[in-house]
Amino acid sequence: MARPRTFDEEAILDRAMILFWRKGYEATAMSDLVAELGLGRGSIYAAFGDKHQLFIRALGRYLDHQTGLLGTALDDEGPALAQLRDVLGRLLAADAASGTAGCFSVNSIAELLPHDEEVAKLARRNLQYAEEAFTAQLERASRDGELAPAITPREGARLLLNLVQGLQIMRKVDPDPARAAACLDSTFALLSRSPGAAATPDDAPAMASAALSGGPTTRPR
Repeated sequence: MARPRTFDEEAILDRAMILFWRKGYEATAMSDLVAELGLGRGSIYAAFGDKHQLFIRALGRYLDHQTGLLGTALDDEGPALAQLRDVLGRLLAADAASGTAGCFSVNSIAELLPHDEEVAKLARRNLQYAEEAFTAQLERASRDGELAPAITPREGARLLLNLVQGLQIMRKVDPDPARAAACLDSTFALLSRSPGAAATPDDAPAMASAALSGGPTTRPR
């Protein structure tokens, strides 16, 4: 009969996540995990499998934190673009708290793809979730007359997704948070409908139709 575990599995996963995040997958040896987690090799193998399986679980836990933030922070209250800008700023700030380690997800993609299919599967799932969440928020912005007519919600979502991924890379070169904030502000200025182009009642049917079809939101001349 197996002995009951005497450790908090979630706490151990959090510590493994931070170690992999700081050092990367290849540079983290099993001896590092033994020292950091305070568990013997046998206990690690029994609870989590080999190093790769532990890494996948740690990465999955990190990505679950990200999707949880998106899922709880985006709603139908208040201006859609301002809310989305705030959420992206919070995502970047959360990773900035790790110092110069950058984003665990982006680091893992850069290190292990395209050869690690398990990491690729987790990354695709996370990015798809983020794209859908951004698109839904920008669709609301379009309906409310906030979104610039030159861009569709789906295009805007992909722009934001690529921007955030790129900013995570750039922060490893220049960690100044003001740089990331300025890039976000500039991007949202481009996404926002200018005051001089405010929606009129005649615009509403065309905007609603475009938002549903995924096509451009400009009115036909």
